[in-house]
Amino acid sequence: MSKRKKKNIRAKVEPHLVMNDLVYIDYYTRLKEYAINTFEWVNLPDTVDARYMELILCERGKVCFFQDELVGFMALPVNEYGNLNVYNYPTEHQIYAVNGYNKNRTIEDSVVIYNNYLRLPTVLTLSLYAERLSKIQRTIDVNIGACKTPYIIVATENQRLALENAFNQIDENKPALFFTNEMNLDNIKALDLKTPYVSDKLTLLKHDVWNEAMTFLGIENSNTDKKERMITDEVNSNDGQIEASRFNMLDARLEACEKINKMFGLNISCKFRNDNVQKAYEKARILEAFPVLDEDDVNNIDSEVVHDE
Repeated sequence: MSKRKKKNIRAKVEPHLVMNDLVYIDYYTRLKEYAINTFEWVNLPDTVDARYMELILCERGKVCFFQDELVGFMALPVNEYGNLNVYNYPTEHQIYAVNGYNKNRTIEDSVVIYNNYLRLPTVLTLSLYAERLSKIQRTIDVNIGACKTPYIIVATENQRLALENAFNQIDENKPALFFTNEMNLDNIKALDLKTPYVSDKLTLLKHDVWNEAMTFLGIENSNTDKKERMITDEVNSNDGQIEASRFNMLDARLEACEKINKMFGLNISCKFRNDNVQKAYEKARILEAFPVLDEDDVNNIDSEVVHDE
């Protein structure tokens, strides 16, 4: 191995680069956790892992539900191929798992569950939000650090180590700095950067981006102070976007449930894990099925059901 390669291997990883990656991973993981916990599957066979199914839907956008001759019903990653039918559904399914499991099925004896109507994974968008959030957070960190030490220090090379130690003590919040006898203050110049404090504005921006990500996931979100200043139409518009995101993902799953139940004689279903969200969805479906009703009628139905229970 060349000396240059050995030097690169020994190269010290910059702490700020490590922190950049850690912050991105943290936001990405949190958003992904929300995504795979949004839905609850009902009456799934014991051989189907709901957590794994939602994870694959989030990461790859589709899983295939089928019946194995030995194991029973399963839901695993799938590659679609073959001729397309009149609705652009591939007719051949190659089902696989990380342990080498591999099966071939068709549209006649298996059902592909899609993450949404575009058949796309959620992580494509989550990674973009995580990138934006991490950049804002790291900018906040830099701004706070610059306010803590708003200077550029110019000194000789001989004084580098002493100055680095001094700044390390500042970074560690030590109340006092101890200098060596080798430090000559006459050779040191400080340039005042006059760093403005903008972390408060960046924090508001971060909240806006986070709320936008929650809206994409169909999760209720609102800034209390902001919402008090919003007119009713603006509030309803935001709520409508949240519902649209929920229904886009849920309807794709329910459509697959109907096909699975019809093909295999099962009774599986899918619903929002949050009861309030599920009630809102059911209310919307009642209004859609019975257009002569209004929201007060539906609320009365809910009240009667609760009273009977």
